[in-house]
Parts: sequence; structure tokens; C-alpha cells
Amino acid sequence: MTTQPIVESGMTFGPYADGQCFYIEQSTTYAGIQQGVKMAEFLLLRIDNGKPPVLWVVEAKSGTPRPETQPSFDEFIADIREKLVNAFSLGWASCLKRHQQAEAELPAPFKALDLSQAGVRFVLVINGHQEAWLPPIQEALKKALHSTVKTWCFAPTSVAVINEELARQHGLILPAQGGAA
Repeated sequence: MTTQPIVESGMTFGPYADGQCFYIEQSTTYAGIQQGVKMAEFLLLRIDNGKPPVLWVVEAKSGTPRPETQPSFDEFIADIREKLVNAFSLGWASCLKRHQQAEAELPAPFKALDLSQAGVRFVLVINGHQEAWLPPIQEALKKALHSTVKTWCFAPTSVAVINEELARQHGLILPAQGGAA
């Protein structure tokens, strides 16, 4: 069984294997705390045999301001950071049973996750972006998430900014799917 595809920012994510995706932005857990709390789209549990599981926190955008457009670029990065950290925090809190309503909607593999061993990857997917445009956004987001990555002892490669083509290559978007800019 697979989850239903998720359509965000002109891209179709998934479908994913049953239990591997938690559409946190549409969850009742998030609905209960939504006021004043920004949220990324979904959490994806990636399990590669022989390696610790990795929780991907995914935010999708249809475009970005250019790095030289200040202060809008800095505000954009701060907004993305907030959404990614909030989704990670709510996901972890749900796994730790801090939110009662999460018990009913959190997929079983998330409930069984050994949080002490799991990795986390904060992923921003930008529809229609050229690959050459990604590095300055990647650097800015990596800098914005630096304290989160360090305090949680996540890998230095825990922050990724990709376009829809790279998302396809990583299996976030199926080859026959996705949107145009």
C-alpha cells in the first residue's frame, strides 16, 4: 500500500510506501497547534538496509527571491528555517507521545523509530529552479540551520536545497510526475 501523492508548489510528491510519509502540514496534530506556528509540508522516513533511518523534513516552494534582494531573501530563508525546524520538532514530539492526537495518525514506522539513532535531513525543493541557482540558497539555509544541526548532532550534510529534477533523482517526485515553473 502507498500513500496518496502530495501536490505542493506545482510538484507532485510520492506516492510513498505505506507508513513512510507523514503529511504533517495536513495533520490533526498540527491543526491543534496551528495558530502562529508555520509548518513544512511533510516528513518522509527513508530506510536503507544496514544504515540508520533518516527522517526527511520536506518544504516545497515554487520560487525564491534572489540572494541580492534584501531584506526579502533573508526573510525567505528565516521563514523556511522556521517551517523546517517546527516540522522536525512536531514530528519528534509526536514520536515521543507529547501530542495525544498524534497517536492515531502517526504511521507505525514513525512510532517505532529509535530517535537516538535516526538521522534528519532538512530539504527545500524549489520548482523550476536551475541547478546553478541552488548553491547560494543552500549556503544561506545551511547557515540558518547551523545551530539546530549542531545541537542535535546531525550530519554536516543534513541541509539540502534541490530543484524538481534533483527531487526526481532522490525519489521524492516520481519520474513521470512533477510540474513546470
